[in-house]
Amino acid sequence: MWLKSNRVVKILQYQFLQRFYPRTLSLFLVISLLSCQHQQNLETLVPTHALAVFTAQKTTIELPFPGLKWSKALMPLSKNQTGVLYISTDQTKIQISKTKGLKWIAQTQWRGVQFEHFKDSKGKKWVLTQIKKVKYLAREAALVEDAALAFKAGKPSTWITSLSDNQLQFNYTALSDFYGLKGDALAAYCNNVSLDLGGQTGQLQGRLQFVRPPVVNEKDLAGVLAIAPGSARSFVPYFGTDGALAQLKPESAFLLHFGRGKSSQPALILPFATNALAQNAMKEMAGNYGALAAQNYQTYTLQPVLDIGLNALNIRQATLCVFERYLVIGTSANLLERWIDAVIVGNTITKQLRQPPNGMWMRLSADRDLGFLIAQLNQTLDLQLPLSYPLQWEGEISDKHWAFRDAPNLVSNIQTSTELWQLDLPQGKAKQLCAIEAWNQCLLETDEQHLLALDLEGNVHWDKKLESSLVGSLTPVMRPELGQTLVYFSTEKSIHALQPDGQEAPGFPLVLNNATTSGLCVGGREQFLFYSSDDGRIYGMDRNGQPLSGWNPGPKIGMVKQALGYFQSATEDYLLALTEEGKFHVLDRTTQAHFPVQTLNGPFTSPPQWQWDQLSQRIVVADGQGKAQVFTEKGESFSLAIAAGLAGATRLCFVDIIGDGRKDYLVANGAQLFLHAYNQDVFQLVFKKSFEGNITGLTAAEQKGNSWIICSISSEHQVWCLSAKGEALKGSPVAGDNFTFFPTQKIILTTIDNRVYAYAL
Repeated sequence: MWLKSNRVVKILQYQFLQRFYPRTLSLFLVISLLSCQHQQNLETLVPTHALAVFTAQKTTIELPFPGLKWSKALMPLSKNQTGVLYISTDQTKIQISKTKGLKWIAQTQWRGVQFEHFKDSKGKKWVLTQIKKVKYLAREAALVEDAALAFKAGKPSTWITSLSDNQLQFNYTALSDFYGLKGDALAAYCNNVSLDLGGQTGQLQGRLQFVRPPVVNEKDLAGVLAIAPGSARSFVPYFGTDGALAQLKPESAFLLHFGRGKSSQPALILPFATNALAQNAMKEMAGNYGALAAQNYQTYTLQPVLDIGLNALNIRQATLCVFERYLVIGTSANLLERWIDAVIVGNTITKQLRQPPNGMWMRLSADRDLGFLIAQLNQTLDLQLPLSYPLQWEGEISDKHWAFRDAPNLVSNIQTSTELWQLDLPQGKAKQLCAIEAWNQCLLETDEQHLLALDLEGNVHWDKKLESSLVGSLTPVMRPELGQTLVYFSTEKSIHALQPDGQEAPGFPLVLNNATTSGLCVGGREQFLFYSSDDGRIYGMDRNGQPLSGWNPGPKIGMVKQALGYFQSATEDYLLALTEEGKFHVLDRTTQAHFPVQTLNGPFTSPPQWQWDQLSQRIVVADGQGKAQVFTEKGESFSLAIAAGLAGATRLCFVDIIGDGRKDYLVANGAQLFLHAYNQDVFQLVFKKSFEGNITGLTAAEQKGNSWIICSISSEHQVWCLSAKGEALKGSPVAGDNFTFFPTQKIILTTIDNRVYAYAL
């Protein structure tokens, strides 16, 4: 508005002079044009070595002359320090001696320019010079002196374009060099960056000027985002042609960074037209740069190579891998393995975006490259920008310019799980793992017959070599008389009871005459031990390993591979056994049947389960026809359809999930997951959920009113964590084939081959 009204005044002055004083008209025009030029062309007043300039007026820094309109220029100083040069073209003449709160110190002169030195009301020293209507102000005298001499010599910055109000512009290359950024993918190919901060939309907008027109294929970009891990902290196009890229000559390439600071690892993605071309490129690079022995991870081939020539990106001895039609060059095999895990479970950037980006898209972190520079400018120039990191920008490219805009709407509400740690096992691959909450540890069995104890920080406390593989599961049992929890389990011909330090409890291990087929069952108030044997009999003993009367041997009922079940009511004992032929036995303490043997249709994937309390007394067996056979105390039975009409083997988890005290029916049938529950006397479906592969592991847990459902789909290397309503919890799925869960700490441990992952939900 000031400029507009000032022009009106000058037009009236021009008309007046033209009529009455025509000889003074030429001088008036010169003065007026110079004055307007200073007002309009701030870029001509900024020294050539400036790093950035900002035209916004709001600042929390108290300036000596707050009534004037000041712009800021960020200037380099010695010792990697910066200073701020304030520039104003207001018409008002500054008189320090007549300004309240200021104390004049001295006047110096250099090369015909006068410099005023003074202190403000807080005792801070300032330097001011006024050349015509241009004013330079700074805390450092050198900044004002250099700016004044550059202005008089007519040496303004060449990288600044036309400036508007509330706009930040900076010299990308100079600023990147000043902060010593190494391996910046954009610094050598960009110069001016403009940020418009006064927009009405509330979004950060701007323009990035390239040295040469960039080539970014939007189809390639969409494909790359679909295979790029969501954990990438930054994602930018890469225009370099160094090292291996000089030979491959890709049309476009993309650079990603993972991790922070010194632990940051880069990776390049090169799109090709087909998978065959990508595979050929990997073979060509392996031949040119000295291939090491290839490795297989999951279904992918990892090809290590020697120095690949990408020194600017800190990629030397690299590992290559092909995903679909994209060749990935990573800094290590570990990075590529984690990449594969992310692709397998779908934790990619695309899955984090609510909608596809428009045009070119970048993700920037505050500790790298362009994102780092913006974060530094925000702090140094006191911009007070509400920046959220990572920044995500989208926009269109025209000629050498990328007109971008902030795209916060692209960020998904789904937050990824926090990966706490990962561990490579010292020997073998993981077979099964079990949470021992009383120890705050996980016991993990490997395929080389080792049993390891891991704490929740990924430390191995002990490693026990077993005589053979585990049969069945591990069962923690609190022994009050010992003041500790023991973990019971069986191998093929032994029964073990381990103390927290990994040592056997007194009297253990017990050597068996016959191999066990069901594993060890521990139950009841007396904590009796039962197991089935390959001779078709059931054996029983007390918690110290002494034989129980009538159970050494017990009755011969046939081959039992499903886990036995044992519980006690107020007056009775119940031992549940399901044979491979479908004969279901319920025996009492004296080996007598509670009710006649029942014949069920297999195959069976879950052992018999029960609830026996004041709310309900029932025994449940999932058959091979998608039904649950429910038995009362007297053997009366009825069936429930628990798989929505699907036939086939059904995996059942019988546990209270909805929180009413009655156990519910959580069922996996193929790739389908169902939860049924009673609403008073009505049996109804709570939810149904489908997955991309068959469910191979299923459990549920409850802690302080919260319920979790956890299942694994090993064909997809996924572990899902769901709510009681079947909704995927934030961060789900995570990578894994097998899993165990610590409800109190809300930590999932998963395994893939020889690697263990810990995730916090």
